[in-house]
Amino acid sequence: DVDGAESDEAAALAGNRDAALNVARAAEAEGARMVYVSTDYVFDGTLTGRPYVESDPTAPIGAYGRTKLAGEEAVASACTN
Repeated sequence: DVDGAESDEAAALAGNRDAALNVARAAEAEGARMVYVSTDYVFDGTLTGRPYVESDPTAPIGAYGRTKLAGEEAVASACTN
């Protein structure tokens, strides 16, 4: 909900970061694998000549991208698998 994230960033953060973090912690506790699906909104859209890859620097320009990036970082920090 890109538009909803822009109008209520706190709610977007609760879903995209906090809820994902809870799932990551549960997965870690059980030794389960977790996949977090992110978005191209974590990038600023200025790259030309090739598609973005996961290792490109992030630079979200809106609330949706910021909260999805926060989710990526939270999951990566809490879940080793």
